[in-house]
Amino acid sequence: MLTIRRIGMNISIIYESKYGNGTQAMTYLENSLKKKGYAVQLLSIHEIKPRMLPESDLYIFSAPNAFGKIVRSMRKFLEKIEIQTPSARYILFNTCLNPTSKQDRGLEQMEEILKEKNITKLSEGLKLKVMAMKGPLEPGYEKKLDEMAEMIQSSLKI
Repeated sequence: MLTIRRIGMNISIIYESKYGNGTQAMTYLENSLKKKGYAVQLLSIHEIKPRMLPESDLYIFSAPNAFGKIVRSMRKFLEKIEIQTPSARYILFNTCLNPTSKQDRGLEQMEEILKEKNITKLSEGLKLKVMAMKGPLEPGYEKKLDEMAEMIQSSLKI
């Protein structure tokens, strides 16, 4: 069987995590994408400056919601980012208590900020439910992330 290596296809996962749920989910996604052959870097917003993003083909931004909005630290980070790769795309993730609530606007807020940037949305974002304020993540969150990794693989053509 021939294995195709995705040379030059870089993915940056940039996240904020208050209680570890975002870290847990994005670490799982990182490993899932690496198994598919992608070069993936996982970066907390506290490890990187917004104007110094690595060049990537896909940026995955993940943030928790607080009272239906993305946390301030991620909002400020996204407002300051500069995308250097003209063909770059993005996907958004939120960890939240009530993903079906109309008051939960985290993904929409992130998307509104990114409309001002030089970047295109690859697909609709994903909300991951946390069972309580500090977690844990909903049972079966791994399946949702595996499905997202499959969608990424089918959407990113070399």
